[in-house]
Amino acid sequence: MISENKLKLGLDISRIHHIISRKMDATVISSIDDNLTVSQAYVIDFIYMEGKEKDIFQKDLEKEFDLKRSSVSLLLNNMEKSDLIQRVPVAEDARLKKIILTEKAMILNQNISMAINSVENKLSENITLEEINVFYRVLDKIRNNLE
Repeated sequence: MISENKLKLGLDISRIHHIISRKMDATVISSIDDNLTVSQAYVIDFIYMEGKEKDIFQKDLEKEFDLKRSSVSLLLNNMEKSDLIQRVPVAEDARLKKIILTEKAMILNQNISMAINSVENKLSENITLEEINVFYRVLDKIRNNLE
């Protein structure tokens, strides 16, 4: 183990998190309509990408963004009022409502996706695939240490 007074892994992770968040948020905000929040933009991008393979439900958003049910519910209510999503009952269980993007959100997602991809490309610049794989293995170990 590395000496405790030299290792500040949590602080370093926190710092890089803030740098990435600020850059991502600024890039996404500059690419979207002023009436859209960054959180809504991330949700639109998630639904667009993941919705190709499967139906998306509120619980999927809670898990993906690590948010409480009430927070996601409020976010979805606002998105529905802004005509960004629709909640559609599923045949098997009328209590379940899948979340689908409206045409308005699909159009916005073109800019959102380009903005997110530009930051992701910048993050991985000059990093090999092998280094990225090692990074993910280390992240998994850190996550497991905390669980």
